Amino acid sequence: MRQLFKLIAPVILLIVTATYGYGQKSGVQGLLTADSLASGNFKDLLTSFFQLSFNNLTGPKKELNFASNPFAVLLKSNPSAAIDTNYIKYKQLRKINFGFGLKLDSSYKFNGFSSSVKYALINNRDTTTSRLLFRELGNDSLSIEINALHDGLNKYIQDSFPNTPANFDKRKELVLLVNKLFTDTLVAFNKLDGNFQQIVKAVAVRSQLARFTSLITVSPAANIKRESEVNFRDLKNELKKKLLWTVSLSDTTFKDQFFFSNILLKTELLKGMGKVKAGSNTEMNLQAAVNFVDDTTSKGRDLKRAVLASEFGFNWVIRNKGNDQSYLELKFSGAYQHIFQTLYQNEKRNLFTLNGTFRVRVINDIWLPLEFKYDPATGNILGFLSVKFNFNTIGKFNTGK
Repeated sequence: MRQLFKLIAPVILLIVTATYGYGQKSGVQGLLTADSLASGNFKDLLTSFFQLSFNNLTGPKKELNFASNPFAVLLKSNPSAAIDTNYIKYKQLRKINFGFGLKLDSSYKFNGFSSSVKYALINNRDTTTSRLLFRELGNDSLSIEINALHDGLNKYIQDSFPNTPANFDKRKELVLLVNKLFTDTLVAFNKLDGNFQQIVKAVAVRSQLARFTSLITVSPAANIKRESEVNFRDLKNELKKKLLWTVSLSDTTFKDQFFFSNILLKTELLKGMGKVKAGSNTEMNLQAAVNFVDDTTSKGRDLKRAVLASEFGFNWVIRNKGNDQSYLELKFSGAYQHIFQTLYQNEKRNLFTLNGTFRVRVINDIWLPLEFKYDPATGNILGFLSVKFNFNTIGKFNTGK
């Protein structure tokens, strides 16, 4: 265990250091919104910031892995990368993930190093690539008019009631009513103070806010805060359905020398499916890989054993209706494996399994995935427990509900 601690201590030190962030920058707001909406399954495929994982804790082949991307590292050392212009400039860096890890045997003894690099051929969750979020938010006429109304009401207060002691109470009353109009999610417009309603209508007409005026005329019981969020909520639902397609190369070394015991080429696709409902959505997950592995039956070390693996499944994401974050996921899939060459004794050339993953978010950054594999031919069931930490280096703040 002492040797293991020496191996993982630098990794843990890096993680602890990275978690101390800095303040909000406007350029990463869209990225944080997309990241907060991402399922645990999505973050396993491509992390926007940092991920530390302990995989297969209950199996014979345990792993300790760390993954990140160049933009997250740059953001940690250079906060100016978060500014809008730089954020767009470095969008290619966010398409790359790199990782390294330790392989451990059943006794937690060192069993080799691993490394990986991944590239997103398509990542429509990155709002600077799809441009969906910012473009559509900027084009939503109701949101534009509500912002204009807010400015108009502030100007009305300044012009009608100058900042003098005599006007203090009236100014305070109007400021409280304005805040209630734009932030209270329960009060209907027609339940506000009658005189204040008339002021709002007059400002809206004078500012030519046609859509807002139509809204409170046709639906006087409308809640302005909820109405302003409708478009943003719809756009977030669209982001959950966006396509992610990656390709990756990973390897593992032998424990006693730096020589590859396997090389894995992999591609994976994730796409939201169907209509997104309040509190849940569904993702389609497709992956295929070719693994070149050392043949343990022959002398020497080579990569003569070749294995093709593919998997197709669906991930059901259950979300917190308050903040729209995933807290529980159920994934069901079918997997097929074919061994091209170097078949071991009593080994099947073709293998089909039914797989399942039960994933729960324990707290904000910690996930517990429990994986099951069922072989219909033998009736064997295998289970593997992992722990995953997903976190960023940016101070926590509201990304919009």
